Amino acid sequence: MKLIISFLFIFLGITILRAQPLNNSFEDWTSGMPDNWFTTGSPSVTQASVAYNGSSSVKMEVIDLGGFAFIPVMQSLDATANGHPVSEKHGALHGWYQFMPQGNDGIIITVIMQEGQSNPVGGGGLIIPAATSGWTQFTVPIFYFPGSPDPDNTIISIIIADTTGGGSEIGTVGSMGYIDYLTFTGPSSVEQIGGLPQDFSLSQNYPNPFNPTTKIEYSLPEASYVELKVFDILGNEVATLVNEEQSAGTYRADFTADNLASGFYVAQLRAGNSVKTIKMSLLK
Repeated sequence: MKLIISFLFIFLGITILRAQPLNNSFEDWTSGMPDNWFTTGSPSVTQASVAYNGSSSVKMEVIDLGGFAFIPVMQSLDATANGHPVSEKHGALHGWYQFMPQGNDGIIITVIMQEGQSNPVGGGGLIIPAATSGWTQFTVPIFYFPGSPDPDNTIISIIIADTTGGGSEIGTVGSMGYIDYLTFTGPSSVEQIGGLPQDFSLSQNYPNPFNPTTKIEYSLPEASYVELKVFDILGNEVATLVNEEQSAGTYRADFTADNLASGFYVAQLRAGNSVKTIKMSLLK
């Protein structure tokens, strides 16, 4: 089954046009369906008054359909059933969720970035398996093929289903979740700017304070699997800048925070057993 969630919402900043999900807080509904979204419909997908942002969200539930576990699916399509336009290599998809799973079910989210309707240039995915006690943010980092062109449309999937792949059931009746306030972050990039440093290090970002883009440099004395993430002051992950094996060298990552509020953020670098952090200040 090909499941599609696409986004179209353009807002004008001072110098940047950036695509965001259309009806991203699921405030607008017609005939039981969220506007600009196609879903499996009531009772598997319905409007809920529980909301992280605004007054409503999407409720997704695995239901009993004549003894068969019917899983909920969300799809966003433009008028011609194609992915909605984007104009840059977004760094991640963010959103907020609540989840009450049964069995081995999880919320499965995938993102495909395309040039045209048949040329993927990047993507990412996430499985959320655990229950929550309130609204929790998720982040789906988006990675791109080396040398790929900028995407012009996005295809995204959100379902609740069994995540083990080993049983006959595709879902467990009673699994339920809420999805709200989907956003893209701006592009991020990482480049190697030097080689063979002596020490593992993470330099203070510059400029600091910043608005909305800053640079983060770090050094690896040996090849390592590297994670460079950004967290808000409460410990919520807001961006993944690096998540890959890298050779020894000095690197510079660009971080764009145009969708984040002013305040303090923490960049955390992990490589092997080594961890470094810095505090950054976003001032808008």
